[in-house]
Amino acid sequence: MTEAEWLACKDPREMIDYHRMKTAARRLRLLAAACVRRAVPAGAPPLVGEVLDAVERYADGAATRGEFLAARKAVRKAIKDKLPAVRVLANLADDAMEGVTVTIENVRRRSGWAAECGLIRCIFPFRSVSFSPSWRTSTAIALAGQMYESREFGAMPILADALQDAGCDSADVLDHCRDAGAPHVRGCWVVDLVLGKE
Repeated sequence: MTEAEWLACKDPREMIDYHRMKTAARRLRLLAAACVRRAVPAGAPPLVGEVLDAVERYADGAATRGEFLAARKAVRKAIKDKLPAVRVLANLADDAMEGVTVTIENVRRRSGWAAECGLIRCIFPFRSVSFSPSWRTSTAIALAGQMYESREFGAMPILADALQDAGCDSADVLDHCRDAGAPHVRGCWVVDLVLGKE
């Protein structure tokens, strides 16, 4: 897949296949959670947010396997009880546990997969990017950490400015931060680089 094809791709399955062997389970888990967060309707039961939080914490090593298994068990019980807005979590739970695939099919919207493809581009850069440790200033780390914890990524252009002030001249990094049309979620490859996450 060329970079032009990557940027134009409208099928998330092709994008995942392209990156499958290059990625860690953590990023796939965070992608799965981001896709489901986007798909669940407003007013979903609190269980949905709790399970997604557990998936993200487990991806980052902040939740134990036992905590994750408890969340998965709660999802299966909710499906058995026919609670709305929960069925999509069943495959998420299995996939996030294994860290092998992401069931994007389960969160497909009638409008297509454009948003899911945007999430993939946020989490997986097309190519490896060199990132100088000198760009990890206290300002850049604070901005990235705040966005990661709050799941609010409106300060990405400010992060670009902070990185540039620190000497960052990578067009890939700066353009990703300043792309007003790009979605950003936990696992964003630039934020991960700033925070030293992999």
